[in-house]
Amino acid sequence: MKKLVTIALMAFSVTSFAQGVVKNGTIYKEHPYITIVNNLNAAFAKGDTTTVIKYYADTAAFYDSSAPKKITLAQARADWQRLFANWDQITIKAMGYPDGLEYTSDPFTVQSWWVITGVYKKTKKPVKFYEVIFDLFNKDGKIAVESSYYDTSGIIEAMKP
Repeated sequence: MKKLVTIALMAFSVTSFAQGVVKNGTIYKEHPYITIVNNLNAAFAKGDTTTVIKYYADTAAFYDSSAPKKITLAQARADWQRLFANWDQITIKAMGYPDGLEYTSDPFTVQSWWVITGVYKKTKKPVKFYEVIFDLFNKDGKIAVESSYYDTSGIIEAMKP
């Protein structure tokens, strides 16, 4: 029995060290989809939702760390309009640079980090927060899924009277 266990352990050791490197895709520092994400955020900071919406597929789905469920493009546009009605001096600055992730079997994804600032109109209080966004592109070069993650505590604090 001891001999059998020893042989099994040796076989397991050999197979675990014999595995090769498996590439899952390519990371890009420059890519047309990265340019789209940068242009989208520049238009958004200006409040130009007409331009922003052109970058998304009609069936785009949005997942936001502050919302419990998927948001449609129509709902996102309504949220953007409320945002611009209630906030002033909005800036969006890249933190580092976005990465374009071309996976072997998944949609092309742009992962980007941002520093967002603004002033809540009613209280005149400023906010600054950090956000990471993952934009997944469809075959037509439109954003099909966007997931964003950020801490809402600063936003809530700025809205308090």
